[in-house]
Amino acid sequence: MLREINPFAQSYLEMHRLVQEHPTTSVKMVFLEDKNLDMRRYNAPTLCTEVAAIFLGDNGEPPANRDICVNPVGDTCQSISPLNQCCDPMTYPLLFPRGECSWNTGMEHVEERRTAKRTRVTQLQYYAYRLSQRNGFSILHNSGKLFQQYIVDAYVKTEGSRLHFLRQNQKDLRIELYRGLLDALECRAHNENMRTGKLIILPSSFQGSPRHMQQNYQDEMAMVRKFGKPDLFLTFTCNPSWSEILNSMEGVQRPEDRPDIIRGLPHAHILLTLDSERKIRTKHDIDKFVSAELPDPCTDLRLFQIVTKCMVHGPCGTININSPCMRDGQCCKSFPKQFKDDTEENVNGYTIYRRRATEPVQVGKYSIDNRWVAPYNPWLLKKINAHINVEVCASVKSVKYLYKYVYKGHDAVSVKIQKEGALDHDEILSFVEGRYVSVPEAMWRLNEFNLSHKSHTVVRLAVHLPQQQPIVYQDGQEAQAIQRAALRKTTLTSWFELNKNDPSAHNLSYSDIPQYYVFDKSTTNWKKRQRGGQNVIGRLPVVSILDTERYYLRMLILRKSGAISFDDILTVNGLDALNINKHVRSMEFFEVTSSGMML
Repeated sequence: MLREINPFAQSYLEMHRLVQEHPTTSVKMVFLEDKNLDMRRYNAPTLCTEVAAIFLGDNGEPPANRDICVNPVGDTCQSISPLNQCCDPMTYPLLFPRGECSWNTGMEHVEERRTAKRTRVTQLQYYAYRLSQRNGFSILHNSGKLFQQYIVDAYVKTEGSRLHFLRQNQKDLRIELYRGLLDALECRAHNENMRTGKLIILPSSFQGSPRHMQQNYQDEMAMVRKFGKPDLFLTFTCNPSWSEILNSMEGVQRPEDRPDIIRGLPHAHILLTLDSERKIRTKHDIDKFVSAELPDPCTDLRLFQIVTKCMVHGPCGTININSPCMRDGQCCKSFPKQFKDDTEENVNGYTIYRRRATEPVQVGKYSIDNRWVAPYNPWLLKKINAHINVEVCASVKSVKYLYKYVYKGHDAVSVKIQKEGALDHDEILSFVEGRYVSVPEAMWRLNEFNLSHKSHTVVRLAVHLPQQQPIVYQDGQEAQAIQRAALRKTTLTSWFELNKNDPSAHNLSYSDIPQYYVFDKSTTNWKKRQRGGQNVIGRLPVVSILDTERYYLRMLILRKSGAISFDDILTVNGLDALNINKHVRSMEFFEVTSSGMML
């Protein structure tokens, strides 16, 4: 049938002829496990049926181009761009049986969707439209693994194209400090070939990049500084047997075949801070919130059924050496745990939960006791009916680990490519560390859903030395950039002006200003808030101690309120600040502890 209705059928026949005449070498990809890598990210896939994309790129950025070759009639080979409207129908003939054209750069919105600023359909909008479910039969949503491959391919192609556009259109965008740019312009009079600043690319909307995750981690730590450490850490995993998911299946579909329905799952990480009246203070409080034991089926049969189905680890170890959690003959999650008659608090930063020795129960073909139960909250487990691991945050040490776990970045794998059937113990192999994109992640990204959510807004404040604020400018427009920078204030210099003109701000520290004032980017002034400040936190950037003067300036800003200028901040005991390091050391702002000096 495809030969009759598909315009690309002749190309497929030609490709088949060439493959028959010139057989290709079969290769296989092997996933590696290296204990020296971050196992929070470099985990080998545990689902043998999962469809995913693996690619190389800076900071996990998808590639902009790929090798797509077509063979028209004859022996010539022609490469086409992934932006070509024939790319999808040629790659997925079963999804485009008539060879319908896909997205192209000139595709326009229908009249009712068109605006003055947006007349053309973006690649992301096109794929979101294609993946939406409508009434009637859909070849796309009933194509199983091919549907999954199409989703992953669509995301990688879309994200790669977007970042490629940024690179091409920001190749002349540069960054420099204000003072440095002034000096550079003075030197340019003597050296016309000199270029100022350094090139930058601004993929700030590229969620999941290391820079994006690091900024989010620092935002969360700002919340910890204000409200204290979180009390509970939840890892919530999807249950594909939920009735809402099963009722959405059509025909013989399985949940894994419909990532558009289970999108965003399999799991989420959640950190919760409890109300002050319900804080966890004793081991008895821990037992109220968290259980790591099998419930009594006689008193709560439903909870028992959910625990045995969703909260039993493995089993692994000698019982099942092929369990995915096994590393070098040991469980990476340290199961089975030891029996404990009572809960122990803060043991090396973590809680050891009560696991009393009871009679084992039969779960499937294994005999299970409390040593195999992952910690859970009974109320949450019964309400959600899914795997939801609940852990107590015992110390600041564990909190930092958990926040880094939440913002660990994109999934990655270490793989090697080898010939099919070849021995690899004595040959040079190509080891590759690449980004791993699964179908749920691709679907989530194509729908433009947020990767994280915070209960509070964190405002990032500037910390810079006099005339050393960063300036972004186009190459060749240095003079105009300096003129603009001279007229525009940063959040720091605007804070000085606020303290000069508003006495009510004198008692507020720099980091507290965003709670009561809004920074107007158009006028670069702080304006008093009318509402909503209780959910706003100010955060100063992290400054390396190697950046000595700026590091100590940050310390002074943290301790000084009502400052009206740099000189005001840098004046210590009536002395004009010429060396910030010396003056900070002279101030009695430090208390000496056994671990050193602390602000």
